[in-house]
Amino acid sequence: MADGVHPISMIYLGCVQAMCQINLKEQEEAIQTVSQAWERARADKFMEPFIEYHGLLQGTMEVCIRKKEPEMYKKLVDGVLAFSRGWMKIHNPKTQKAVTDLLSPLEYSIAMLACRDWTNQEIAEHLGLSVNTVKHYVSGILEKLQIDKRDKIKEFVNQ
Repeated sequence: MADGVHPISMIYLGCVQAMCQINLKEQEEAIQTVSQAWERARADKFMEPFIEYHGLLQGTMEVCIRKKEPEMYKKLVDGVLAFSRGWMKIHNPKTQKAVTDLLSPLEYSIAMLACRDWTNQEIAEHLGLSVNTVKHYVSGILEKLQIDKRDKIKEFVNQ
């Protein structure tokens, strides 16, 4: 126990808090919250909360570790892919369709943000990407999902 704090609980709570902050478009606060949770988890390589909540963290893990810790990010992505391929077969209760497993974790994060009516500019700022890069990703997402409009992405992700 670290200073009377239950680290596993605090890591999960940090992930939940960050999801709430993202929904409120409080990107900086979400990044700070995930960074704190990640620091608690990284010593033991306790990646499960970040793997389980990756889609709901909507790109925050990419912001926090993709460039800073590429090896850990690769392990995280591998874990996300292994974990998510199973639950993506579960239907989206809103649309009664299967959740897509065609997207990479980063594409899925962008799709989730796009479904919440974030602009390309907001997504770019949140993920530390250029607007053109986000446009490229959104075009690729539409192509992979074989749809022609951004608002149809909602049918393929579990919000």
